[in-house]
This record gives sequence, structure tokens and C-alpha cells, in this order.
Amino acid sequence: MTAPPFPRLKLTAPLSSFPSIGPRRHARLERRGLSTVLDLLYCFPFRYEDRRIRRVIADLEEGTEQGFVATVRSIRKKAVPKLKAPLVEATIFDHSGEISVVWFGQEYLLKHLPEGSQAFFFGKVEYSAYSRCLVLRSPVVEVVDPDQGLRRSYHIGRIVPVYREEAGLTTGVFRRIVGDVLRSLWGESFDPLPESVRREANLMGWFPAIVEMHFPRETDRPMEELLRPGYPPLDRIVFEEFFLLEYLMMLRRQGVHRSGRLWSPGASPEESLSDFERRSPFVMTAAQRRSCGEIAQDFGRPHPMNRFLLGDVGSGKTLVAAFAMQQALRGGCQTAFLAPTEILAQQHARTLAGLLPDEAPVLLSASVKGLDRRRLLAGIAEGAHRVVVGTHAILEEGVVFSNLGLVVIDEQHKFGVAQRKALWSKGPNPDILVMTATPIPRSLALSYYGDLEISLLDELPPGRQPVETRIVSKADEGFWKKKISPVLERAEQVFVVLPLIEESEKVDAKNALDVHAFLSAFFPGVRVGLLTGRMAGEEKESVMEGFRRGEIAILVSTTVIEVGVDIPRASVMVVENAERFGLAQLHQLRGRIGRGGLPGTFYLVPGEGMGEEGRRRLKVLEEYSDGFHVAEEDLRLRGPGEFMGVKQSGLPMFVVADLVRDAEVLARSRHLASAYVEGAEGRMDAAWEQSGLEEFLRLRYREVDVWLSIR
Repeated sequence: MTAPPFPRLKLTAPLSSFPSIGPRRHARLERRGLSTVLDLLYCFPFRYEDRRIRRVIADLEEGTEQGFVATVRSIRKKAVPKLKAPLVEATIFDHSGEISVVWFGQEYLLKHLPEGSQAFFFGKVEYSAYSRCLVLRSPVVEVVDPDQGLRRSYHIGRIVPVYREEAGLTTGVFRRIVGDVLRSLWGESFDPLPESVRREANLMGWFPAIVEMHFPRETDRPMEELLRPGYPPLDRIVFEEFFLLEYLMMLRRQGVHRSGRLWSPGASPEESLSDFERRSPFVMTAAQRRSCGEIAQDFGRPHPMNRFLLGDVGSGKTLVAAFAMQQALRGGCQTAFLAPTEILAQQHARTLAGLLPDEAPVLLSASVKGLDRRRLLAGIAEGAHRVVVGTHAILEEGVVFSNLGLVVIDEQHKFGVAQRKALWSKGPNPDILVMTATPIPRSLALSYYGDLEISLLDELPPGRQPVETRIVSKADEGFWKKKISPVLERAEQVFVVLPLIEESEKVDAKNALDVHAFLSAFFPGVRVGLLTGRMAGEEKESVMEGFRRGEIAILVSTTVIEVGVDIPRASVMVVENAERFGLAQLHQLRGRIGRGGLPGTFYLVPGEGMGEEGRRRLKVLEEYSDGFHVAEEDLRLRGPGEFMGVKQSGLPMFVVADLVRDAEVLARSRHLASAYVEGAEGRMDAAWEQSGLEEFLRLRYREVDVWLSIR
């Protein structure tokens, strides 16, 4: 078998090795996160300009960018009192006519573009009310060599890429650097995608696609079409990004399946679920029952469970987690439940105490100190404490388990790669159940959790009341008197959520301290509580306990109450500066009310400067109560990096692929990645293909090995 060698040395070559990249430019490239050839190749333009020569002066159209060749008739500098820099004015002509050109503050053109010189001009023609004629403003200029004529360069005579100008690198400088690097690789035949996959997906080769993403060939397509599906180079890179991610998922799933499990259940899935339902104080939904059945089947397999429990706000994920924990406990193992905040950990500990009556969950957080902490850690190490609920404190090196068999991670996207690895490594191949109360679009779940089995909770437990969402212009005294006073008179409770703890000179938004003071004065006979992330653990718990018992009627808070907080008498929430929150986050907050048989009202109060786009976002919440629809809209608006916190996950970030737009390509790449991995054994070319593919993955995504080492 013959195959092109893997061009590691070429792709890992430092950009500083190129003659056109001096120390200053290299430092600027480093600030953009670009240090190697491969880094640069995947820094694609965000638009293109058609700088092919297609016009003469007489045919120029107002308002569009066009390129043409003309001769300089005259050029001069002109001072304008209101401008700091002088104008440079020129008159240029060709055989069809002439036009005026003006630049701002570019005096070097007086020498660069003398009278009688010929040049290529590219820019937008506009009508000047001052001179009452068409004017070419600040065009790109490339002087024509009188001996060689106009030669095609990186900047003219072709479709040229336009890059984002960052770290002091202009798009022209960046374009030249990319062109020089591509020349150094010319004729490269390597392709990271297996030939069988490339052929099945009908894709163009890797290097041709990279070249045409930067410098497109001649085409009659509109420039904007080069950034949309249907353009072969883009289609190639989109598929490649999805395939590489899905291939990683298959590798990780293979790794899990090769490891043995620590314990085995003592009963069949049906018996386990039936017994749990008899003992549960809640009536399970069909979705909860289905998810518990899937977990019970996982426990009967020879390899550890790796499952993702996905559900809407209030769908009862903790009940399902309790079922999983009960099975592990009966198998003789310890269980750990990790939550992102102390408030949520405390609530989970209380809930699990009621769902697992034979056990006494212990709480481990930063607020547990001194002798109490030493005794708690000793009990965990000896196996005396079999249900441990906690925050990041569980991840510390001094926390040692006797026989950890099941790990449950709530709101797992709030934890980074190293944190998840630290918890998983505390037991010999423990079962993993990750879950989130943030509804996640199916495309995103398949992409970033493709290595896990997915259970879906798509119905709410009985008794949950509808929550009406309303956008109100402002929360003034009239609003509090008219809308909130009747709520307090009915002995119901109110959340008030703010984006800031205290006043900030940098951010124009309401803050918790000021609003707490205002409401305390406005409702003199009502106890108003304050809860922020800066408060000590004991103080937070005291406030929450007062709110839980009904002693506090209004709780002014930041987003520390975003997930998990369960107050049955809370029927109203007011969110100030609502445009500063993501849609999924607002939906999470909305889930804190209407939990105890009372219908809820969710008031969104925008800031004064909110624009039309912000209003459209909030209207989504006003119109839809289904969290999965809200999540799809949030994904469209914010992208996967912000939505799921994948920037800290160690997984590849997409450069051109779009999870919403390219959902069908994602599904196809997932199918082909699965088929390729399953069929690789026995193929003569598999070893070479996989070595090149995995080497390429390590170069493209430097945290791949870390990600593959954890579950």
C-alpha cells in the first residue's frame, strides 16, 4: 500500500520560520493563538471580496465594490480644518472616462502613486454631495509595473479573503502570511480523513479545500455563497470538524467498554425498579421509569455505565439519580454526588435523605472545617459514609474513598476537564451518571456527549403548575404595589434576581444591594432576604432556610439560585436587566417557581438600553414554556461554546461547522465515524489511516489526550 506521508514537520513548523514573518508579526500571531502552520491554516476568512478586473470607469455602479485599472492624472494633498489628518485627492482615468478618488491620512500615496502612474483600484463608489459627482473613497491600490504589467497577487486580480483584524495584524498583512504558508505546502497530498470515509461522503481533498477556503478559484457564485453549505471546500471542512469529534467519541466509548465494572446488582432491572417505586414518596412519570430502566440495564453489563440524563427544568432528575445510587449501595459501593454550588448540594443532601431512608447522606463543602472535616474525611476513607454529597471540595486530594462505585455529576458542564478527571479517578472504574437541568438541543447533546448513552426526561411530574412569562417595561413603585403586594397578601413568596451584587461604574445595571434596600423600605412589614455568591456558607444556608420556612417573603438574589432551589410557596420571580442573561439561564430561573401546586408568574424587566434583538430573545421565553425549544433558540443566538461551557471541556471547538445549520451533516458524520471505527479491524490500511488521523487530532486539538483519559 502506498500513502502520502504524514507531514508532521510541515504542519508543526513554527510561523517564525517564515522569512515574511519577523519577530513583531510573530508576537502578534501568538497573541491570536496562532503559533504553528496548522493553527494558521484553520484561521479562515469571514468574508471575501471580488477583486477581479471586471469594470471600466464608465461602467462603475454606485454603492458596490468594484475593481478596475486606471492612470493617475493628478494627485495632491488637501488640508481640511475639521479633520486631524489631511486628505489626499486624485483624478484617475481610463479610455472610458475619469473619476475622483479621495483617501484620509495616507500621505505616502503622494510618492507611491505619482502622476502618470497606472494602478489597480478596488473600492466603493459613492455620490458626493459636496462635489456633486461620483467619488471613489479610500480604495485599495496596487501599482502596475510598467515593464511587467498588472500581475495577479494575493491582494488583486482574484477573489481575496478578508480576515478579522486582531492583535495589530491588518487583513492585508494576514493575507500575505497565509499565502506564503500555503505556497510552502504546495502539492501536499496528505488527508487526515480515511479514504473510505472521504469517498463515501463525496468530499474534496484536504489541501485543495484548505487552499480554496483562503483563496477561492474562479467562480460565478456570489461572494456570500462561499460561506454557505453547497460550496465544496466549506462542505469538506464542516464534515471534517464533525467527523473528528465523532471519531473521538467512538474512541472514548471503546475505552469505556474495554474496562471492567466494580460491582454488580443483586436483582433484575424489573425487580430493582419495582422495589424502588414501592419505597419512593413520589409517583414516577413514564419518562422517569424509562430512564431508571435504562440505568438498571447498564448496571447489568460487563463495563461501567456512562450515561447522560437530559431533562427539562423540574422533570425529576434527582429521583432518577437516587434510583441509581440505591442500586450501587445495594451492590456494596459508595456513591458521590457532585453539585456546582453549596446551596444546591445542601438541597440534594436533604432530598436524598428522604429518597434513601436506609442511608444518611453526608455533606462535604468548603464550609465544613476543622475537627468536623477530619472526622468526615476519615469516615469516607473507611467506607462508613456511603452517600457523599458535595461541591468542588469532594475533588480535593485529601478526599479518599474506600470503594467508590457510582459518581453522579449535576450540572456537569459547570465543571472543567481536570475537575471531572479528579472525581472519576477516586474509584476503580466507577459508573458515571451526568445530568443537567439545562435543556440541551439534541444536536448539541449528540456532539458533545456522543460518548455517553442518553436518557431523556421529556415530561413533568404531576402537580407542576404552568408559569406565565411577561415582559414589563420597568419595575417601579407602581409595579411592586400592583403586581407584588397581592402575592404577599396571599402568603406566597417572591424571588427577585439581579445580575450584579453591588453598583458598578463599568456596568449600567441594577444591583442586589440597592434593590434589597429599596424593597425593605417599600414593604416595611415584610421580611426581605438577601442572597449572593460572596456570602459565607453558613450565612447563605441561614437565608435559604428562612426563605424555605416562609419567614422571608421576598428573596433578593443573584443567580446562585439558578438551579435546584425548591421553594413550594414561591409563585413569582422578577428578573431585572433580563437581557443580560442567556435564554437557557432565564429558563432555569423560571423553573424555580410553580413547583408546589401554585401557578407562577415570571416577570422579565429589561434595562433601559435594550435593543430590538434583546427584545426578540425575551419574546422567545414569553411565547414558549418548553425548555428544549428555548434551548434551540439559545444555541442559535450564542453558539455551543457559550451554551455548554465547552471552552473548558477539552473538546474541539468548531471553526466553520454550525450545529443548527449543519445538523444533517452532523448525523451523517456520526454514522460514518461509527462505521469506520467498527470496521477498522482487519483492514490492511487501518493502522496507517488511524495513526495519521490520531496524530492530526493531537496537532489540531492539544487537549485530546487529556479528554480521552477521563470519562
